[in-house]
Amino acid sequence: MTKSATAPALPKAFKASVPVLLGYLTIGFGFGLLAVNKGYPVWLALFMSIFVFAGAAQYIGISLFAAGASLPEIVLVTLVANIRHAAYGLSLIGSFGAHPRIKPYLIFALTDETYALLSSSKPEERADGGFLLAVSALNQLYWVAGTALGALAGSLIPGRVQGLDFALNALFIVLALEQAMRLKKGLPFVIAGISIFLAYRFMKGSGAIALGLLIATAGLALYDSVRKKRIKGDGNA
Repeated sequence: MTKSATAPALPKAFKASVPVLLGYLTIGFGFGLLAVNKGYPVWLALFMSIFVFAGAAQYIGISLFAAGASLPEIVLVTLVANIRHAAYGLSLIGSFGAHPRIKPYLIFALTDETYALLSSSKPEERADGGFLLAVSALNQLYWVAGTALGALAGSLIPGRVQGLDFALNALFIVLALEQAMRLKKGLPFVIAGISIFLAYRFMKGSGAIALGLLIATAGLALYDSVRKKRIKGDGNA
């Protein structure tokens, strides 16, 4: 993909990505501020946003590392948080596969917001490698810019900023509420909440995260099994 092939798509890509610009500057700012507030250098926050670029997973990584969580626990939690990206990639594999030179970057830069933009774009835009690359690169640029501003602000603020530890909690609460409203099914989220509560009742420290995930997985598997049996029973009635 040449620069000349990407340039014509930039205006369309920028117009389509303006909503992401506003959101990523804000959330990226929060990540940069949180990272520096946790004691990490500005360059590390930027490094993560450039070479990891995983949104919520970056909040997870910074918070869990600072809490002393083990690497396997961090990998497990981030894997669960980002497993949905596999489905995103499968639905866009045709569009990405048509542009093998930029396919690795398109996969790397595929976030919730980028997927939403690309999946809702016109068929001719999804077939345009320049548009795909421009949207993906612009969205990452917004995130990196927000991170840089937040990290620099954090380095200039003396002492620790109180309340930033709740940023990750707030982010996941919002994501959970959005999913619950979209799916119109609240019980799975209630099961997940009860699972985490029970895990922290019986285990202290970062190990409670892994235990909570195991309990939630078992509970959701049981819920899904009961739901399918009920649907099958109604169908046979």
